[in-house]
Amino acid sequence: MSSPLSSTKTAAALRTSARVSAEVLLVLVAAAVALWVLGRMWSVVWPLIVGLFLTTLTWPLARFLRRLGWWPSLAASVVTVFSLLVGAGIVALIAVPVAGESGELADGVVAGIDKVREWAAGPPLNIGDDEITGALDTATAQLQDSVGSVVTTAVTGVSTVVNGVVTAVLAVFLMFFFLKD
Repeated sequence: MSSPLSSTKTAAALRTSARVSAEVLLVLVAAAVALWVLGRMWSVVWPLIVGLFLTTLTWPLARFLRRLGWWPSLAASVVTVFSLLVGAGIVALIAVPVAGESGELADGVVAGIDKVREWAAGPPLNIGDDEITGALDTATAQLQDSVGSVVTTAVTGVSTVVNGVVTAVLAVFLMFFFLKD
């Protein structure tokens, strides 16, 4: 059998566990407060993070130009413009082929819808054109009834795009000044 614990050892163990619990709670509260502050300041913190990331990527070129004797502002300007051109080139390389395929994609969707209609009209479903037209009319009516939510979704999308553009402009602005200084 084990010997019973003395009251002094028990009290010391309880004090230690209470202190550790208090420290863990303090760390959790501090983390929660830090995350809350970060969430409230996210519109400032996110462009700062992106600007620092872009600066990290472009700093070697700016440092090289400075070592060649270029003024810091000139080196930062050239690197910023070069980075914008590279970014625009990448977007163009992706967007142009995708836009070129949009007509073919639309034709494929129409052909797919026609195949589904033919399949639904045949056995085993035997759904007639008037039933399909009725279902399409019902779907159109439901869509017209939910125009408000569609508009809300569109406005939310536009707001997100504008927020992204503002973030990108602010990040590039910060990148320039990080490179310059």
